[in-house]
Amino acid sequence: MTIPADRIYSLEGRGLKLTTAEDIAPYLVELRAFADLEELRLNGNTIGAEAAKALADVLRTKTTLKVATLHDIFTTRTKEIVKESLEAICAALAELPNLVEVNLSDNAFGPLGAEAMAGFLSQHTGLQVLKLNNNGLGIGGGTTIAGALLACRAACEQQGKEPALHTIICGRNRLENGSAPEFAKAFAALGTLREVRMPQNGIRPEGIAELVVALSTNAGLAVLDLQDNTFTLAGSQALAAALAKWDALVSLNIGDCLLGPVGGRLVVEALRVRGGLKTVNLQYNEIEYDGALALAESLRALTLLESLELNGNRFDAESNAVELIRTALSENDLDDDVLGSL
Repeated sequence: MTIPADRIYSLEGRGLKLTTAEDIAPYLVELRAFADLEELRLNGNTIGAEAAKALADVLRTKTTLKVATLHDIFTTRTKEIVKESLEAICAALAELPNLVEVNLSDNAFGPLGAEAMAGFLSQHTGLQVLKLNNNGLGIGGGTTIAGALLACRAACEQQGKEPALHTIICGRNRLENGSAPEFAKAFAALGTLREVRMPQNGIRPEGIAELVVALSTNAGLAVLDLQDNTFTLAGSQALAAALAKWDALVSLNIGDCLLGPVGGRLVVEALRVRGGLKTVNLQYNEIEYDGALALAESLRALTLLESLELNGNRFDAESNAVELIRTALSENDLDDDVLGSL
């Protein structure tokens, strides 16, 4: 979302240490006087509980706010202070009818922080974009967040409207298999997701399969990033089946996912039905020569491809399979630089 510069209030990257209400008071004077506020940027500062409560009092009055950019705002604060701060801020955000995007990434609040924002996430039915990257959620925090999203879906149903949420970014959180069932329930219930990024979460094949099956009910999915989780055959089979259902898919990142020789072939064969793909990352997936041959065949259908990453697989960069891949790209009038280094 692009917000006009004159509708943004920013303290971005100032390195301010705002601990007390007095510390933040001068900035709240400016914020209170800021008319037609649509985006608030506080990232790159550190906020304590008393300052957060004072901020929340002003936030409640900013009913035009659309985007809350709040990543990296709790450096040096204890988890207990962060929870107290988040509870105050999220209670205020819950009252803002036009809010559509919240970014709380790079705040190491863990499961306690997830508890603090659960009420907001479960009741704000207008939220469209949720960014929770690198928060140390773990299985417990991930389960809490997923449960809140499922509750929000129920709230939408009670209000007689479709869910607004279309983007979830939740990488580097050690979600693992333990939180996968709850996220799967939420994803399947939502059905509105267009972008899902969950890289580097230590999710194993069974969890990946659950997530992918649930995401297959989201027909409008355009971007999927599950990099650096573990697929093997079970996850690959689920993904291969789901690819047939995502007509809108333009970006697929499953690099470093250990698809394996059989799983890798299943996935690359399934790609041929996704002619709208623009970026595909398949690096470090143990794809072998026969998988590379199958990929060359699938690439004939991918006429819009802009980037293909294949580095670190188990076929020789000088093999005829790679030549066939290059030929397929060339026959689609695609630039040589579409294919990354091998």
